[in-house]
Amino acid sequence: MRFEATLSEALAKKAENHLLAQIRQGKYQEDLCFALWRSSTGASRTTGIVTELVLPQQGERNLHGNASFESHYLARVVRKACQTGAGVAFMHSHPSSGWQAMSDVDIVAERDRIAPPARAAGFPLLGLTVGSDGVWSARFWSWNGQNFARTFCDKVRVVGNKIQLSIHPNQTPAIRSNRLRRTLDTWGQECQAVLASLRIGIVGVGSVGAIIAETLGRIGITDILLVDADRIEEHNLDRLLHTTSGDIGHFKVDTIVNHLRRSATAASFHVDAKRAWIQERDAYKAALDCDILFAAVDRPLPKDLLNNLAYVHCIPVVFGGIRVATKPSGRLVDANWSFVRAGPGLQCLRCDGQYTTAEVVIERDGSLDNPTYISPNTATPGNENVFPFATNLGSLMVLEMLRAILHESWWHAVPTKLHYSYLACRLTSQINTCEPSCSVAARMGQGDGWTYPFLDDPVVRRDKLRFRGWLSRILKLFRK
Repeated sequence: MRFEATLSEALAKKAENHLLAQIRQGKYQEDLCFALWRSSTGASRTTGIVTELVLPQQGERNLHGNASFESHYLARVVRKACQTGAGVAFMHSHPSSGWQAMSDVDIVAERDRIAPPARAAGFPLLGLTVGSDGVWSARFWSWNGQNFARTFCDKVRVVGNKIQLSIHPNQTPAIRSNRLRRTLDTWGQECQAVLASLRIGIVGVGSVGAIIAETLGRIGITDILLVDADRIEEHNLDRLLHTTSGDIGHFKVDTIVNHLRRSATAASFHVDAKRAWIQERDAYKAALDCDILFAAVDRPLPKDLLNNLAYVHCIPVVFGGIRVATKPSGRLVDANWSFVRAGPGLQCLRCDGQYTTAEVVIERDGSLDNPTYISPNTATPGNENVFPFATNLGSLMVLEMLRAILHESWWHAVPTKLHYSYLACRLTSQINTCEPSCSVAARMGQGDGWTYPFLDDPVVRRDKLRFRGWLSRILKLFRK
């Protein structure tokens, strides 16, 4: 099991304003505060989501070069953690930059003074340090039956308008510079190391998802998850990258995986394929291991699931979709494609109007697939699409991820939505927020404390073609 920590951009900024206030004034003065955190447990990763700061009140902390706290401050925090079902997090600042090591004083404070009472909340202590440059480091202190053992986090993510990653020095990936020479010339070794440390999931490996996967493999992403239960059909061949008539009947994820392994440029590359829908529990758990998700799905239920996941587990999700209008004669009228990035501080997909809760319920009870249920006058999305539309949308979705990660302080604010009209030849951008009463955004950071209500048990999907091939060979042997 890997361990990481994450904070929303708004909470991280508030914490840094408190912890680094003295350092920003030119003083050699550390500071501290406490916070609450909740767990997000995937298939192979546990993430501590910092959800609330508990700042010191008058007389609860002392500044003397180092910083110390009074016992009644810790007692107040532990009591609040127990009342809210959260864990205790301890934050402090260092006047140096980068990922922070721990001094003996730091270790004694977290292991011996804070971890024992924090255990009363039922969770390990989460310790976090912020350097003078805003780089976070983190570790968990867990009781092993004899003492409190420290486990460093592999990385700390700050998610919001930007996506900031702090990587443990021992987890910095190797980069194959010869294959990525032009990529490194574009954004440099440091940014490439951040990209290479990401685990990225793609939900829906159709025409758009396949483009995204190929692009990620080419720019040196080291760890990719593919989720799709569909098989390749003949009508997919004009849009689905890498597929031929010999792939008909095979699972989409299997075909894309084989090509990704050949085209990936990372020094060490891992791809995991799930023959599943995202609402199946094993696929959902695998998605919780990701740092960023791409969603190329059409149906309301997976949109709703991933929309909630973006806020509940603080994992940014880039959604994309294509709509094509045609005349009865089949001639093209217009085509539009757009993407939305959902996550802490950004507008959710439901508030953007891309689906409704009623549509989710209709899909869940099976009515969405019942032609007698839908009125002939009701507008329903079609499957019209061509390869150039898919390649453009897939490229824009990856560029949105790159813009959020490579974002410099002097860049303009990242838009939450881009929309392209083919007829007008116009690309428009919007910066929107959720409605004040949005229930999705209100669930932000709840992690394991909130469960999506429409999860299904895993389904085993076997390769029928391979089974038939073996059966054919056996029958031939008997005939001989």
